[in-house]
Amino acid sequence: MVWIQVWTDPQEFIRSETIESVYYRPLPKGTDEDWIEVVARPSEKVILQVSVNAGAFPKSENDQQSWQMLFNARAIQVIADVVKIISDPDQKANIVSLKDLITFDFVQEAPRNLDIEIWVWDLACHHCGKETPVVYPVGSFFGFMLEFNFLSNLPLLLSEKYPFYTKAPQKGKEGEEFHNTCQHCGHSQPDWRVMESYLELVNRPERVKEKVHITVPLTAEERDEYRKAGISSSW
Repeated sequence: MVWIQVWTDPQEFIRSETIESVYYRPLPKGTDEDWIEVVARPSEKVILQVSVNAGAFPKSENDQQSWQMLFNARAIQVIADVVKIISDPDQKANIVSLKDLITFDFVQEAPRNLDIEIWVWDLACHHCGKETPVVYPVGSFFGFMLEFNFLSNLPLLLSEKYPFYTKAPQKGKEGEEFHNTCQHCGHSQPDWRVMESYLELVNRPERVKEKVHITVPLTAEERDEYRKAGISSSW
């Protein structure tokens, strides 16, 4: 028989022959929603806690199904290893702690989408001086303040939602780029000026006319950056 250490009490052990079955259940830890704990029946004692590294539970309904399938598949892998150890004849008469015997190198799942907040407020046009609405993303990406070009799909999404955020010639560059443009004279508003105005809103939040959340699909390259950084985020 094998003596299995109880997770919550290192001084307590369960004889393997008294374990009829094991199962897992979700174990949220703060903002981390991809932990599980393995429970032995019929004692209902927790014998292992482990992260399956699936990332935070996504907000998108389609992504939620994929996340749940990944979560369950990895949890079943953990259960299979637990059962193998409990029934292993080579472990006979041993006293074991599952956390010392079970190690998984689950690859951190990268989010498919990023949910960000968008603010809209009025700003005096850089060219004609008349008040015109501008839009700016709020939050951070890899610890840096979000900017329009940080996410490849963000400019197009903004242009579809806000007609004043459109393509305009960029001084000193060939072709056109997305910018906030004046509704009166059509001139683009420099990104640096919009950002400076955004920073001033901290002291004047009443100026914000609209706050909305949008979901931005991440490119393959952006998802790779998440994996490299080991960041857990909403899908």
